[in-house]
Amino acid sequence: MTNPAVEVRGLSKLYGGRAVVDDLSFTVQAGEVFALLGPNGAGKTTTVEILEGYRKQDGGAVRVLGLDPRREGRHLKPRIGLMLQQGGLFPQITPREALTLWPEAASEPWTGAGRPTRPGISGRADRGDGPARPP
Repeated sequence: MTNPAVEVRGLSKLYGGRAVVDDLSFTVQAGEVFALLGPNGAGKTTTVEILEGYRKQDGGAVRVLGLDPRREGRHLKPRIGLMLQQGGLFPQITPREALTLWPEAASEPWTGAGRPTRPGISGRADRGDGPARPP
């Protein structure tokens, strides 16, 4: 059997003494479809933030792709995807700002090398007049 893609054992997180994640355990195998469901305030976002390495757990252990997200996040982040709850891009930023922001969240900032060259995008990278879409 292969190593799980995600392994959570006894995960807990407290905010102000209140448990928002309490002894959560689950395993996700590579290629498996997994959903973390629950009402608002159930700890779903907190759990995902812990799995991404952006938040520290108060108890338990987590591994993602065999790595500890807090201690080995530098090696993990380039291997995982990230999507905000409310959608992809912020409407008030330019395409160039978006191209700089998201790689920074992973591991390697966009330095301008490899500037967008798809028709209709390259000339609009610095304009704030909406999303960069081909004409």
